[in-house]
Amino acid sequence: MDAIFAPQNIIKKIQDLNKNCVIILGNEPVVSNHIKKDIKTFSDLNNIEYKSIQFDSSNKVEQIRPLFNNTSLFTNQTIFSISIASGRILEETKKFLVKVTSENNNDLFIIHFHSFTKELIKSSWFTKIKESAIELESKEPNTQQIEAAIKSRANFYNLSLDDESLSLLSNLSLGNLLAAENEIIKLSLLDIKSDVDVKELMSHISNGSKFDSFKLLDYCMAGQINKTAQALSYFEEEGIEPLILNGMFSWIFTAISKIKFSMDSSVTNSKLVELRIFGTTQELVRAALIKLSSKQVEASLIKIKEIDLICKGLLIGDPWLEINRFVFGISRLFNKKTA
Repeated sequence: MDAIFAPQNIIKKIQDLNKNCVIILGNEPVVSNHIKKDIKTFSDLNNIEYKSIQFDSSNKVEQIRPLFNNTSLFTNQTIFSISIASGRILEETKKFLVKVTSENNNDLFIIHFHSFTKELIKSSWFTKIKESAIELESKEPNTQQIEAAIKSRANFYNLSLDDESLSLLSNLSLGNLLAAENEIIKLSLLDIKSDVDVKELMSHISNGSKFDSFKLLDYCMAGQINKTAQALSYFEEEGIEPLILNGMFSWIFTAISKIKFSMDSSVTNSKLVELRIFGTTQELVRAALIKLSSKQVEASLIKIKEIDLICKGLLIGDPWLEINRFVFGISRLFNKKTA
């Protein structure tokens, strides 16, 4: 997606600056994958060898030096994609990396620090590499960046989303720009006016007439276990992104937690609107505040975050298995409460 944290034509930019290296800081999957995909596309179009190299804390120079040889029969230039899972590598390896990036002006380098510290940023070896590099951050996009990207893509499809709609779609996508893009495309295919307010967005955000994500929320938090199971099965068959469903629960449980743990736990319409909770969803929040304990709300938020990381590839797990477990757990909880 076209956003300030997802640049295009990266290799051309470093060449124009007379540099030979791209430093990526952080491990947000959408951003880091975009950067590497853009560079890999450049290498494919220009028949440049692309070589991925994994560094860890035990790599010695004699082990990694042969990996930096050009093995292509068709080009004398290579793009080396170097992945460093932690900032801790051997001193001799650091010196080699500084040497190869500073002295090799023919090849190009991507150095991806999956995790980084202030000490790494201030270290002399990192500073030397940085002299011949551009630096890109791969962090979770903040709310303003996500909403700006969503607005940009909506404009591309001739859709005008108001501020409340942008906020809702941002919350539902949980920072996954591809999931947000899918929802925008579906909206663009519907016969609706160009201006979309939050009520219209809520009524059109599903991709089928049998179930929508708001019905799933209703069934789950009403303790209707059978209807919850039918809705989940339908969404999985239809290929809906589990991250979008998880975003629904993140949206409502974030609102629940903000009221539950606030000094003033009163529930007014104005407070719910301020938290982007509208229509019948307000009743779900009111009921949950009565039925759920503080520990249950905290546990739900932890599980929602875990599912988010699984969906984004940062934790090992099956997204559909985990979303099913969580949603069924909530539905059973409400079913017991109302029994």
